Amino acid sequence: MKAIQASVIIPSFNGKDKVIGLLKSIEKQTVTNVEVLVVIDGSTDGSADALRSTDWKLQLRLIEQENKGRAGARNTGAGEAQSELLIFFDDDLMLDPACIEKHISANDLSVKRIVMGQVIEPSNAADTEIKKYKDYLNESWATVLDPYKQKNFPENLTVLSAQNVSITKSIFNTLEGFDSTLKDIEDYDLALRARSKNIPVFYLDTAIAIHVDFFSFYKYALRSKEYFKNRRLAARFNPELYASDKILTHKNSLLQKGVYRILRFPFWLHILDSANIFRFLLPRQVRYKLYGIIITAFAHNQ
Repeated sequence: MKAIQASVIIPSFNGKDKVIGLLKSIEKQTVTNVEVLVVIDGSTDGSADALRSTDWKLQLRLIEQENKGRAGARNTGAGEAQSELLIFFDDDLMLDPACIEKHISANDLSVKRIVMGQVIEPSNAADTEIKKYKDYLNESWATVLDPYKQKNFPENLTVLSAQNVSITKSIFNTLEGFDSTLKDIEDYDLALRARSKNIPVFYLDTAIAIHVDFFSFYKYALRSKEYFKNRRLAARFNPELYASDKILTHKNSLLQKGVYRILRFPFWLHILDSANIFRFLLPRQVRYKLYGIIITAFAHNQ
């Protein structure tokens, strides 16, 4: 049997159908000598039984634990991994056939760095308004990332998405893994700690994963609220690490505070999800600006 080239770690909470789709895409990868560890993180949807009852063409291991969150599940998988190379995927992805091979090829074990792949969200004419808005945000973010394809991000740009990322076990252990006290931003927190130790993040845009998920304005705003809450929590634990965080150090004007006070209620998000008249009254750029203000007002109302 060939030596295992990488340990693929997938945290999953009540994601039975999603993780099955991901595993099927891993079966179609151009490399096969990898182990796949699915960490069932307190799921109650029968995920473990469904995975056990399927005849996989994979070196698959299931790990069941009480719910610890994504960070805790990833740390559990890393602790059980047999390979020096760890590759993390979220369970709601579908992988390009060469994705894992690209990660393996990009990881020279003598080079200290974290490797982040690219996540793409496909769009079509039938997309909802929130999906179109999210695509707009993704396109804006892509313009920031594009200059760094096949390069390390500069020190003044802290970027890391653990949806699709690889890291050696030695670096992972040096950074003490993901902070399991955080229920969000654990990847951003890891990137900050990596930067403090001069470990760069390399953008491997050719390691492609496809993300498909259902969004509503309210669901998206709830995620933004959790993101901001955990950002503040992490800053309390590590004030020096977050001392220059632009979001936490930003000061709103009196006008902004007044607008946020009016738009902070879930009512506005439910309006956007049900009777969104702004689609017909406002041009795209204006209404997208309004969406951002409403989501920010709700998220920052802790």
